[in-house]
Amino acid sequence: MDLLPFKDRKEAGIMLAEKLKRMKLKGALVLGIPRGGVVVGLETALELGCDFDVIAPRKLRDPYEPELAIGAIMPDGSAFLNEPIIEARRVQGFYIDEEKKRQVVEASRRMRTYRKERKFPRLKGRTVLIVDDGIATGATMIAAARWVRNEGAKVVIAIPVMPVEVVESIRKEASQVVCLATPEYFTSVGQFYTKFDEVTDEMVTKMLNGYQKKKPTKRDKSL
Repeated sequence: MDLLPFKDRKEAGIMLAEKLKRMKLKGALVLGIPRGGVVVGLETALELGCDFDVIAPRKLRDPYEPELAIGAIMPDGSAFLNEPIIEARRVQGFYIDEEKKRQVVEASRRMRTYRKERKFPRLKGRTVLIVDDGIATGATMIAAARWVRNEGAKVVIAIPVMPVEVVESIRKEASQVVCLATPEYFTSVGQFYTKFDEVTDEMVTKMLNGYQKKKPTKRDKSL
């Protein structure tokens, strides 16, 4: 595909925004999934002039292949479990329970670290764009989308790249899905970026705090 690879996450966010500009997004909120999705989400929000914040689902890891998601969980404990994978991998219930506990702790830590004591934005009745730098299995996005929808928001999933085989499962979770590329040969999100540097907690906090202090109504390249 001509779009790939993206130069970096910033470019991907700007390109997402260009596609999203066709939609009516007045009063919309962009939620970035840490960590890389915060970079993409911030750029998208800046381009669109939308409110911006973070949402922190955590992958539930396969006991033998930690990079493989068997589900995902939110800081409040609401979870999505990929039952076909769990059954195929014969993952035991006691392991899932312990993994849930571990990842709730980490999800909660991230939200405290990034947001401090600031009140979470209102979701009910709003259009909420959930943004990540890419989707591999879709577990964290599904957990986030279900949580946002349960809060009464209209969910739009905005993604630079995801495998063609997960498109249908993601479409079921949102009113609309905007994706720039759906390659057939997909091993990792990072393969579709020329520059895919690590994003730290400190970087996420700085980006979020910078946005909250200025709350731009149009593109502000100082952030």
